[in-house]
Amino acid sequence: MSASAEQLAISQDSNVDSTFKHFEVVPVAPALGAMIEGLHLSELTDESAEELRRAVWQYGVVFARDQHLDPVQQKRVASYFAEDFEEHPFAKNLADEGHPEVFVIEQFASDSARARTTTDLWHHDVTGRTNPNLVSVIQAKEVPFGADTMWASAGASYDYLPNELKLLFLGLDIDHDLAYMAMRHDFGDASTAAEKLVKVGEVATHPAVIQHPFTGRLGTFIGNGHIKRVHGYTTDLSDLILKIANELPKLPELQVRHHWSPGDVAIWDNFGTLHYGVTGDLRSQTRLLHRVSVWSREIAPYLDREAAIRELMEGRV
Repeated sequence: MSASAEQLAISQDSNVDSTFKHFEVVPVAPALGAMIEGLHLSELTDESAEELRRAVWQYGVVFARDQHLDPVQQKRVASYFAEDFEEHPFAKNLADEGHPEVFVIEQFASDSARARTTTDLWHHDVTGRTNPNLVSVIQAKEVPFGADTMWASAGASYDYLPNELKLLFLGLDIDHDLAYMAMRHDFGDASTAAEKLVKVGEVATHPAVIQHPFTGRLGTFIGNGHIKRVHGYTTDLSDLILKIANELPKLPELQVRHHWSPGDVAIWDNFGTLHYGVTGDLRSQTRLLHRVSVWSREIAPYLDREAAIRELMEGRV
C-alpha cells in the first residue's frame, strides 16, 4: 500500500489535505510529495512549524514556491527539525559569507561538470555517518529547464517488495562508506582525493530496512550512494541483493518529480525518501541550489528486527 492512512483525509473534490490548519497541503503524487500553499517559510511560528514537520513526515517531501529565503531564513527553517547543522567535510559552501552550513550544489556546462557534484544517482545523504542527516531544506537559485530533482518513497519501496523479499531485507545490514562512494562514482576532483576522504572517517553500518523515527513506518535504507556492500556477504552475493534494492526507486509509481523555478524550496525527509538530481541539458547554463541539512545526535537508523519479522510472519498467516 503506497498511501498512508493519513492521506485518506484528502478531499476527493479539492485534492487538499484538510487536516492542516496553518496552510494548505496539496498532494502532488500518490506515493509521496505535496505542495505547501499559503505559507511563507520565513514567517514560521512554533505552531505552523509543528504542522510543517507533520507534513514532511507524512509526505516525505514538501515544496513551496516563491520563497527566496536568505541564508539566515533557510537555516531557521531547518532548525525546526533538528538541533545540529551539517557542515560538509569538503563541498563548497557559503563560509566566506558567514554561513558554512549552506552547502552549494553547483554544476556547470562543461566536460568536468561531473567532477564538481554527483547527484544523478538515487541516494540518501551522508549515510556513512552514524547519525545521517534527518531533514534537508534546499532552495533553487538557478536551474535550467529539465534539471529537476526527483524523490522516491523508502516506505513505498519496502511496501512494494513481496513478503519473501521483505523477510530477506529485514535480516540484512548494509555497510556505508564515504571514500568508497567517491571512488565508485568518480565523485569530486583533486581536492577530494581518496586519502582525504578516508581521513574523514565516514563509515557506518545500518539496517537495510529501518523504522522511521517519527512515524514508525518501515522503509528501505540503502540507495546507490554511500553503500559499499551487504555486511558479511561476499561481493558477488552482495551485488545481486543490492541490485534488487537499487531498482526500486526507479519505479515511476514510487516517485515525485519537481520542476524548479528560482525561489522554490523543497524540504525532505532523508530517512523516509531517496532523491536524484537530474542533470538536464545544461548547455551554457549553470545549475545552482543551496542546501541546509540538519541531524540529531539522538536519532540514528534503527530497526527492531525481531518485532518487524514477527509482524511480517503473523501477517502472512
